[in-house]
Amino acid sequence: MAGVVRGLGWIAAVIGGVRMQINLIDEFTEELKSGKKLVVLPISRFDIKEEFTVSKYRFFPGGAVDIISLRPIHSDVITQGLSLREVATTATGVTIDTFQTNTLVAFMADIDWEEFLSADHNYDLKLITKLSRDVERVMDIIKFHCCRADLIDTLPGRVGAWRDSNGFSTALIYTLEDHESYIIAGAVETHCVIKGVGLDEVCDFDENHRKFIESRSEVSSIARLALSMNSEFLESANPTSKFVKAMTILEFLAYPDRYEKFDEVKKQISIHKARSIQEYETLKERFYELTGKRDPVTKEYIGYRTRIVHMGHYLEDVLDNNETKIKKLMLELQGYIATVINHMIENHEMTWQEFLEFRKQRRVALGLQQGV
Repeated sequence: MAGVVRGLGWIAAVIGGVRMQINLIDEFTEELKSGKKLVVLPISRFDIKEEFTVSKYRFFPGGAVDIISLRPIHSDVITQGLSLREVATTATGVTIDTFQTNTLVAFMADIDWEEFLSADHNYDLKLITKLSRDVERVMDIIKFHCCRADLIDTLPGRVGAWRDSNGFSTALIYTLEDHESYIIAGAVETHCVIKGVGLDEVCDFDENHRKFIESRSEVSSIARLALSMNSEFLESANPTSKFVKAMTILEFLAYPDRYEKFDEVKKQISIHKARSIQEYETLKERFYELTGKRDPVTKEYIGYRTRIVHMGHYLEDVLDNNETKIKKLMLELQGYIATVINHMIENHEMTWQEFLEFRKQRRVALGLQQGV
């Protein structure tokens, strides 16, 4: 079973010229019978063309799912007697049509139904946050593989958000016992990307990615947090903020359990990227330029990070407002981050001590350290 399983394409399911939609009750029957609830969330700025699956999460193009078969109950069809919870959901502008026109992700979750039915709007906000955060871990991998640090236009939106949602998020929860689903919505996000049209294709992943998502090892936990930090890096619109976030990620990847000066950080990052001892030394010098380098004549600090963090300069000033240089730097930093995270994904079942041994063996291979 592949890490991402692509369907034959729901578009092909046509009978008598009528496009057939997917019935999620049929797709998740066994899990629904076990008492779990079906969760359906929209994703904005994510215009996929065919269904695909990553671990337990199934993604569908807009219009592919038969939402009406889930018998959604929404406050926009209730004419009187709305509770404050229903009023709060209605105020977001979400409708049943939201789930019929946007890209969707569907999965099963354990939800206490009695608690859900008697809950209030604050409960809804916490539930939407939890459910969307679970899917964001998969979206972090998709962003990691499919999005460029120099092109924010292609970033997908937040899980739970929909086209023109104005910062609101929503979820549809279905229970087999009542054969009904409920739509909840509210404001759970503080910012979103609006530039460009978003992501319209998904890169292929292998079996190792599925195992990584489901793994609970030390290295996989570190990599998942790094992927989340990487998404924040990609979503930063300000080049200076983006640079600072990238350097923070590199510090974390080098020493996730403690703080070390960048003189030590660059050694750990460079052994992942370097293919020879000469390239290793070149990378160390490059990191010196990116951090605390001094002019050999004037002794003034010319290192990027020192000028930004300690001298209050903007990255645009450091690079003379040269947009090409800024974009090139962002791709360079993304490359350093990606190399380390890819090594962690490839070795996700390791303990941290075992990963340190992996780094040691790379140093040995480069001739930086004697083998035992």
